[in-house]
Amino acid sequence: MHAGEQDEDAARPEEPPIAALNGPASRRPAAGDRRGLRALVWSAAALILLLHGALAISSLAVKSVTNDEISHLPAGLAAVETGEIRLNPEHPPLVKLLAGLSASTVHPVLPLTGQAYASGNQWAFGRQVLFELGNDHRALLFRGRLPIVALSMLGALAVFLWSRQRFGDGGGLLSLALFAFSPTVLAHGRLVTMDAAVTTGAVWTLYLWWRLTRRPGEPDGGPRRGRAVACGLALGLTLGAKFSGLILLPAMALVQAVPLLTELLGPAPSTVAGSGERRRSRSRWWTEAWARLRSSLPPWVWVLPVAVVVVELLYLPPDDPLRYLRDVGGIYSANDPNAPTYLHGQFRMGSFPQYFAVALAVKTSLAGLAAMAGGLLTAGVAAARRQPRWRDDLYLWLPAVLWFAVHSALALDLGVRYVLPLYPLLFVLAGGIVPALRRLGPAMSTLPQALVMVPPLVLILAQASTALAAHPDYLPFFNRLAGGALGGIHWLDDSNLDWGQDLERLPAWLEAHGVERPRMLYYGAGLPMAYGVEREAVLPSDWWESPRPGDYVISAEFLIRGLYLSETKGAASDWLLRYRPADVLGGTLYLYRVPPPTAVEAERDDGHSAR
Repeated sequence: MHAGEQDEDAARPEEPPIAALNGPASRRPAAGDRRGLRALVWSAAALILLLHGALAISSLAVKSVTNDEISHLPAGLAAVETGEIRLNPEHPPLVKLLAGLSASTVHPVLPLTGQAYASGNQWAFGRQVLFELGNDHRALLFRGRLPIVALSMLGALAVFLWSRQRFGDGGGLLSLALFAFSPTVLAHGRLVTMDAAVTTGAVWTLYLWWRLTRRPGEPDGGPRRGRAVACGLALGLTLGAKFSGLILLPAMALVQAVPLLTELLGPAPSTVAGSGERRRSRSRWWTEAWARLRSSLPPWVWVLPVAVVVVELLYLPPDDPLRYLRDVGGIYSANDPNAPTYLHGQFRMGSFPQYFAVALAVKTSLAGLAAMAGGLLTAGVAAARRQPRWRDDLYLWLPAVLWFAVHSALALDLGVRYVLPLYPLLFVLAGGIVPALRRLGPAMSTLPQALVMVPPLVLILAQASTALAAHPDYLPFFNRLAGGALGGIHWLDDSNLDWGQDLERLPAWLEAHGVERPRMLYYGAGLPMAYGVEREAVLPSDWWESPRPGDYVISAEFLIRGLYLSETKGAASDWLLRYRPADVLGGTLYLYRVPPPTAVEAERDDGHSAR
């Protein structure tokens, strides 16, 4: 890094961030005041982190097992007990091991000598562990989910540290609040799935990579080597969380290469007068470029080996050293290739190119969208004006663009969770709004200086109020432009909306409506009986022709698939269009009350029968 590359938005890590927040030295508070303000900032950050954990834990306690958890958690329990990674090979083991270690404190009975485990049938094994052997499935889920909450809080901490070092205390608190109170982050930061873990791993890896390559510290050993080891650990854990973590490798290379390429493609040395001098200048230019290229390689010498060792250890270790790479090919092995994809009322076989763009637009809170737009705008202005901060911004927006592009091109359309790592990166970038407004303040001399901080405060309060209003139903959250939680069914399905998570609250909800034994079409991995729900079957004629009188509880996913059956098979299963529900639980379970026919209708039906 050359001297003079940093601007006021990128204060040195050792510089008190409060100096960046308070402007010129002549107006900065005394040392004692700085310590007091620093303590206040850290207290506010700690409070936001605790609120994030509290919202996640209090909401997970009322959510039943989701479709993926029924395989992930029992697979982790088996791995902890046996020391072998047999079940769920389409995902790396980190999350399963953490959840299994935590849930093993319940001391569940595991059918390790049964056919399901021997054959690697993760779904049958999961049902046995959670529902068929007398284990306390609620306690297993609760404890298994706690490490995921801890990982999500750790990711929030990285967001705060990175944004604070880039944009000062105000930017750090803004970025932290946006992440901690994001309904989409909260939705997946409490479930035994891979998405929160890879998100946390990605932001820590890129943050440490930024510290290592943009702020190298001492040239030999010392902090530089320690940062390289820490970055390697973070990268290894990210790769061990989800195979999509491999995207970090080209992202890390690109954020190093783009500034160098910019210099190589910049003004050529041929403008120097005299052919001999031009040759000597060009030679020096290429020598310096080659030297800078070589100087970018040493961090990889530490980071990559450490990451490889971490991945190997996570497999306990594997009999096959190349197992990680071999398992990459089985990422979507558990998914039905014949299932149609759903987006905004339309079905198709295959993927929608715009799927993840739409998912981000409707699943992100309005405050979050505004903050992301503001952060990208400030970064764009910095790049257009060639301000020094644009090189630091690369570490945020370039990996986000790459992650989004790869998933848009290659991933199945199964949920916004696939691009969850975009949230911390874009929220860190949004911290740049604070110094941008601070610079704008002096130009707006007719307004009080304090007013420039109103927009960040509004964003924080709006994001926090959105999280509180959505609690505890974060998975089916959709912003107001998409119609809210009840409008989500018209946009997306699967893990964006209905993962079978609302059985826990169903008995009390049915009792409140006076429903004792509904006819039920439930989509999910849980067993309604295990949650105290007595139900009757929905007959094929109820779904394909017309429902008999009675009370029906239909999962949102079945209502969406009912639309597909109606379009392709002519079934009368388009209940979402035909009937109005009496109530909706958590955005996923729809109660329909079909009354008995009136006397006139019954007489007309009898007349038709007689004829």
